[in-house]
Amino acid sequence: MLTVKNCPKNRLGLREDLTGLQFCTKTAFAALLVCSIACVGCQPEPSAGTSAEELTVSELEELLRKKKNNTTKALTAEKVAKPPAPEEKKGTSSLKTPPDNLPQPKVSSDGNTFNWGSVYQGEVVFHDFEIKNPGLTTLIIENVKPACGCTKGDWTKTIPPGGTGKVSLSVKTIRLDAGKIRKTADVITKGGEKMILAMEGEVVAAIVQEPPPAKRGLVKVSGVPLEPTKITLRKGTEKAFKINKVSCPNRIRGRTSPPLVALELLAFEDGNYELAVTPQLPLVLDPDNKVQFYTANIVANVTVEGKTFDLPVNLPIAIKKRIDMNPKSVYFYKKDSDALDKPGVAPATKEITIKSLHPDHSFNIAGIRIQGEHLKARVETVTPGKEYKLAIELAKKPNATTTGKITETIFIDTDDDDPNLQEFKLTAIFNMNEPTKNSTNPAKKNLEGK
Repeated sequence: MLTVKNCPKNRLGLREDLTGLQFCTKTAFAALLVCSIACVGCQPEPSAGTSAEELTVSELEELLRKKKNNTTKALTAEKVAKPPAPEEKKGTSSLKTPPDNLPQPKVSSDGNTFNWGSVYQGEVVFHDFEIKNPGLTTLIIENVKPACGCTKGDWTKTIPPGGTGKVSLSVKTIRLDAGKIRKTADVITKGGEKMILAMEGEVVAAIVQEPPPAKRGLVKVSGVPLEPTKITLRKGTEKAFKINKVSCPNRIRGRTSPPLVALELLAFEDGNYELAVTPQLPLVLDPDNKVQFYTANIVANVTVEGKTFDLPVNLPIAIKKRIDMNPKSVYFYKKDSDALDKPGVAPATKEITIKSLHPDHSFNIAGIRIQGEHLKARVETVTPGKEYKLAIELAKKPNATTTGKITETIFIDTDDDDPNLQEFKLTAIFNMNEPTKNSTNPAKKNLEGK
């Protein structure tokens, strides 16, 4: 027990007593603290099974302190083991780089070939190929490339992992020859994988056109009337057919102009038909009209064995002047040049036909002018005043170091009274590279009457 004595009332005595009191108080608190620590240290650590209600306040504070120390040590060790992640700026996001061994998407199909069996020429064949993606990532189909223009394709652009899509192909048979047909299309994916799909079958010509589309056409010359042309449509098999109607949407100029052709369909007892086509172009053509070619897109709607479809019966009409030169260009190749070094081998020669297309017109060749050093030309008369043949001969070998193409020009002068028909230009092209199998001489396309 602490006893406090009475102190004198002077300041000095009061200060001495207070000082003594403070010292005694501090000494007492220090003694109590030492005793408390000693008591806690002697107490056993509470077991894990001791409930929180049986613990004293001091024991709970000690447990919390130890828990805090252990957590701090664990966090410190973790910070040492792992460097801190870079701080992300607001408004941005970071993406982890995918592993290099990520499985690629795959493309597969239960059947890569569809056989349509037998169809009639003029029908359009459709088929949907089922495309599967057994891979683990999304399959992207970038393109479907048919091998020819008669085949068209559409497809599912993306197919999820384990999903199914389709590639739709169609084949127009109107321009295909009768017989066995096979058409293909390449399916190209984003990863570079390629699959080939095929459609095949037989095309039967139920209706035969005479003359065939590739061998018919008309030539219109100003001042010369055009006679009707006849196209026969007959049975190509034992199956009968019926033409429901024929039509042609083309007009000479705009929508309000006259029809391009008039059509007349005649049916015969044997089941065949004859189509008479009469062009409606004026007798004298407008000299300001620069159109050089028309196509009458005639359509015959037919029915064969319950199948109804449209059969094109097109008729081309070429507009030409009364003097026509065909072809308007000639081609020479390296093999023609090499032949000049071979004894006894005639020089390569190309022929040009120049003739009048008007029955009441005549003309003469007045001269030939060659701009170049490798050619010679001579004129042969086929029919005086009507038709001439121009022979273009390779007379000089081009320089051995020359590569690519050389172009020379030949001018043919006539005595026609039309200034537009007094000079014709012919182009000669030297291709010093060997022609490939797929190369085509454009001059061969300029067929007479086309």
